[in-house]
Amino acid sequence: MPVGKSGDIIDWGAGIRDRWPAGETAAIATADKFVAAGMARYESDRSRADLETATARVSGHLRVGSLSPRYLYHAIRDSGIPAELVKTFGRRLHWRDLAYYHLSVFPRMRSVGIRKHYDQTAWVSPPEEAARRLKAWQKGKTGYPIVDAGMRELYATGWMCQSVRMVVASFLVEYLRVNWVEGEKWFSDTLIDADRCLCV
Repeated sequence: MPVGKSGDIIDWGAGIRDRWPAGETAAIATADKFVAAGMARYESDRSRADLETATARVSGHLRVGSLSPRYLYHAIRDSGIPAELVKTFGRRLHWRDLAYYHLSVFPRMRSVGIRKHYDQTAWVSPPEEAARRLKAWQKGKTGYPIVDAGMRELYATGWMCQSVRMVVASFLVEYLRVNWVEGEKWFSDTLIDADRCLCV
């Protein structure tokens, strides 16, 4: 448990528990609310990091099994929302199965790149510099506002939208030149929806 300046133990999970009420009832309520109020705007809003309603925010429930992908699929299919407005969400729901397939084909993909040319990447050195950059990234103290906002949201809530995940992951690898395996480890430790194959 983290310890505060006064020596008190900080309950890091409190904000996460508030944001992600546990259980099937809460999961279904979240899914139903999104289908009724957010699904029709998902196609246009899904990449917006400034709108909390832009995504379904059900990935944590899908991860632990309190929400069935089949329930969500049928709720969307039966909603009457035109197919062109649900196509991307539907694809992403199916991508979950594709990710599990990838893990079966590439069982070491959490630590070994499935694209071999990335094995030649020259990561930052010495190790102390890599550790300094990694810590700045983890704590949201890189000096780049969208990266820092995303990483602080992750630490406070256990979640960030897919578009921001792409931004912060790319920043770690392409700009800080820290090995992506370290980013995967941090995502695995902090994401509410961390999954052996979906987190990579």
